[in-house]
Amino acid sequence: MAGRWARRDADWWETTVVNCSLCGQMIPRDAWLVEEGGETRVFCGPECERLYRDYWLPKYGPCQPAGPP
Repeated sequence: MAGRWARRDADWWETTVVNCSLCGQMIPRDAWLVEEGGETRVFCGPECERLYRDYWLPKYGPCQPAGPP
C-alpha cells in the first residue's frame, strides 16, 4: 500500500462531506489518501484500500466517474 494519512483542516461550520471511495463512510477528520493514475482516492483507512485492491478491482475494475445518462 502506498497511501498516507492526511488530516482535513475543516472549520466547525463547514458543511462539505468527504466519503470513503469504497464503503461510503463519512470521514470527519483523518483520511487515507492514495495516488492512483493521476487521481487521488480517499479511503477511511488502509483496510478499505486493501479491500478495494483485493476485491473490488479484480471483480469490477476501476471506479469510473459518474457522467450524464
